[in-house]
Amino acid sequence: MKLVRIKFSPEAEEVYKYLNEQAPKSKIERSILTAIHKKSEFIANVLSIRIFL
Repeated sequence: MKLVRIKFSPEAEEVYKYLNEQAPKSKIERSILTAIHKKSEFIANVLSIRIFL
């Protein structure tokens, strides 16, 4: 299995950090973050790779 790291654009990285900070307090941000993780897991399964965010 190949190891792959996701590289965010500066703007996307800022949003991702914000979502991680707000997720414990906000159901909406937690839902968005969960969707991002599920999508990356889906892609990893299809391509048979391991993804690190």
